[in-house]
Amino acid sequence: MKVIRDKDVQAFLNKELTKESILNQFEPILLRGLSTYASNPNDIVPPRIVQHSNNPESDTTHVFMPCISPNEVGIKVITGGPSNNAKGLGFQGCVMILDEVTGKLDAIINAACLTAFRTALASILGLTRVVPVDSKEVLPELCVFGVGQQAYWHMKLALLLYNISSVNILNRTLENAEKLKDELAKEFNGVEFRAFSFEEEEKFKSHIENSSIIFGCTPSTTAVIKKDHLNKDPKYKKFISLIGSYKPHMIELDLDFMNNLKDNGVKVIVDSKEHTLHEAGELIQSGYSSEQLIEIHELYETSDFSSVTDSASGITVQKIVGLSIMDLCMGKYIYEKIGDDAVIVNDF
Repeated sequence: MKVIRDKDVQAFLNKELTKESILNQFEPILLRGLSTYASNPNDIVPPRIVQHSNNPESDTTHVFMPCISPNEVGIKVITGGPSNNAKGLGFQGCVMILDEVTGKLDAIINAACLTAFRTALASILGLTRVVPVDSKEVLPELCVFGVGQQAYWHMKLALLLYNISSVNILNRTLENAEKLKDELAKEFNGVEFRAFSFEEEEKFKSHIENSSIIFGCTPSTTAVIKKDHLNKDPKYKKFISLIGSYKPHMIELDLDFMNNLKDNGVKVIVDSKEHTLHEAGELIQSGYSSEQLIEIHELYETSDFSSVTDSASGITVQKIVGLSIMDLCMGKYIYEKIGDDAVIVNDF
């Protein structure tokens, strides 16, 4: 059995990720997992168990997310709550990979980097399908709302794939945005990185307007991506991917804009219709139905993207909430490829 630590996952990804490997290795693995899920959703991803701790000294919530697909079997477990947040711990968790035939425990993987990476990769799956990496009809900037690992991996994957001249990192706390800016500047020479707090609207709104790629990676209850800041010129492709809201009362994108999309008959790209309609505030509060959504795997079964792009503005919106099969298929791939970097336990 392999014990794969968070630093092992990061080291593996940093070594393996290139433009070619993202498009030809990592994306196809995740797409296969999402297609497998769609073939039998309830059996492959059974209902998750969400329960508050019974320990009187704990305010954490425990979430158990199983996956039983023909190719991936295991479970993701995450725990978090106010006390964790106060300690700077956030959500803690792991992914257990079982042999799909015998049930033998093959690996335990720290879930932090794995979850952030697979979520960003899901965003990139929709992005690269609608906005080809060699497209000439794109604006030169990228905007990211949030500064966590999710935001980091979204930016990193986009920068490996697209010719982006500048990146704008927006966050409630300017100091944290500046830290992430400095970290990424060391990795990507020739790209200009800027940091803004949400209060500096007059400074950053022109950069949002000049961006073809916008990522929402912040757990907000009010819209941080404003309709009035978005570029409306249909000549340029614009792609907005939202991953920060995970409860019905949470939103990142202007609801007026979401309502306009719905009224114009524009579908939103999602990883799961069922799960997003239970969890995604943008879709729930703007009254989207299952028929007004398209899953990522369906996007790869057509060459006509007119249903997901607003003809008046050239904007496409995607909402990702995450599924256990995403963790399992990427976790299994890493487990099989990581080699000697993991800790090997022979007598578990």
